[in-house]
Amino acid sequence: MNFMPTPLRSLSILGLSLALAACDSPPTMVDQHFGMAVQRAQAQQTVQSHNSPAHQHTASVPDTDGASALSAMTRYQLSFQTPPAPAPIFNIGLGAVSAP
Repeated sequence: MNFMPTPLRSLSILGLSLALAACDSPPTMVDQHFGMAVQRAQAQQTVQSHNSPAHQHTASVPDTDGASALSAMTRYQLSFQTPPAPAPIFNIGLGAVSAP
């Protein structure tokens, strides 16, 4: 095999390098901020405790007392044990209509 550089081989390598360099472009504004909306939504829905060094989610919501929180958690857990009742279906005007 001949591994000596020839002008055609050099030109093809140069052309391939230029073509690949043309594909490199800086990220757009959308690409630069990709995922920030999800991170912002997660941060807004998370209550962080500033008392613990690891910022664990142990802070309580100040407007909720213990009895209300316990009742809400119990209802939430029980909602998985029994399926919800089916919603009533109203078929108004969908029946067969006889013409006079």
